[in-house]
Amino acid sequence: MKRRFQLPCLLALMISVGGLHAQDEVNQALSRTQADLKAAIAKIDKTRTQIAAEKPKLSAEFHVVEQELSEKRRLLRIARMGEEDRQRELRILQRDLSTRKQHANYLAGLLKDHALKVETLAKPGSTPLGVNDESLLSASGGEAETLEARLAVLDASMARMEALLGGSSLEGEAVDEEGKITRGTLASFGPVSYFLSKDGSKGGEVIDSHSGQVPLFVSGDAKTIASLLKGQSVDIEIDPSGGNARALEKLRGGPMELIRKGGLWIWPILLLALVSTIFGVIKLLQFARFREPTDAWVTAILATLRTKDSEKALQIAGERHHPAGEVMVKLVNTSQHSPDLVEETLYEQLMGVQSKVSTLLPVIAITAATAPLLGLLGTVSGMISTFNLITLFGSGDPKPLAGGISEALITTLFGLVVAIPALIIHAFLSRRAQGIVQNTERLGLSFVNGLRSKPTDPS
Repeated sequence: MKRRFQLPCLLALMISVGGLHAQDEVNQALSRTQADLKAAIAKIDKTRTQIAAEKPKLSAEFHVVEQELSEKRRLLRIARMGEEDRQRELRILQRDLSTRKQHANYLAGLLKDHALKVETLAKPGSTPLGVNDESLLSASGGEAETLEARLAVLDASMARMEALLGGSSLEGEAVDEEGKITRGTLASFGPVSYFLSKDGSKGGEVIDSHSGQVPLFVSGDAKTIASLLKGQSVDIEIDPSGGNARALEKLRGGPMELIRKGGLWIWPILLLALVSTIFGVIKLLQFARFREPTDAWVTAILATLRTKDSEKALQIAGERHHPAGEVMVKLVNTSQHSPDLVEETLYEQLMGVQSKVSTLLPVIAITAATAPLLGLLGTVSGMISTFNLITLFGSGDPKPLAGGISEALITTLFGLVVAIPALIIHAFLSRRAQGIVQNTERLGLSFVNGLRSKPTDPS
């Protein structure tokens, strides 16, 4: 019984010992597997690192080999080509090379012009462009080298633009409105610039001088500009036109400024204007003094003559301050003659009336016709002078050319200003003179017809 119990216990002990030994082997195998896995992962990482390090070199070598292969293929294709095909291929390559050189030269010229414009239009107080002038002026080397050297202009322009957006300043000089040069600080904020003297007593907005390197400034609030330069928040006046409004106001000037710019030929035009004005006023006053007679006036004269009272008839005829009054006096003096003779006297007097009322009118007509011709003469003379200057100095800057043409056109302006009113006055006065002559003729004919119908004396 005791052996039976010991045998199962022995078997159980052997099984437990064997299980523990198997468990240890499994754990050891698992540990070895994990170690092998870590070693494999480390080896893979090392291999990947080597591949990543060698890949650029292999890529470069592959690119070189690919280029060599492409070149060899091209040479092989050329070798297989005939003489004419090779010449044609060479012409195509030369044409392509010439086109690319032209493009490079064009781009280099654009960059040069851009640099010159940036330097020319730079506001006072802006940072220097910092581009080598030799690279802009000379084109040493090939087209590619010149273009690459001038590409620095773009970077410099962008740097200046960024600096202007935040504001930039530098020490410099400026001229005030009295022409005094003052040293101080020039500051640019985008499209506007300001100046502040060293002592802070003067300051204002800077405007383009167009005549030299020293900028001009318009006197303003120096304290506000000083606060602005310190970075403080201020309210300051800004000219959105960039100084063009002030320049335009100076160009407009006044009548005396236009007369000064008109030159020599403006004075004959002004003399014609004075003559036409004086003569026009004289004729207007002369016609204003005339009082138009009526048919009742002629009837009263005829009635007095029928009563044989010539003295009273002459008195009635002379009371009218009108050319018709003088004509009627002559007709009354000849009324004792035949009506035909009186009618001839009428037409003789009408010729004098026509001459009297038309006096000075031809002079006004001449001024109206001559003034624009003198203006055109002055314009042609000014244009000749302008083109002579262009012949000497060229036409690189259109502003002096435009200024010369505008001054040359001033004489034409004054000629038209004088001619148009003179023409209107002449037309009005001529119409008025014609009406006076016609009315005088009508009244004279009424008088003659009244004499024809005069009853005969029975004695």
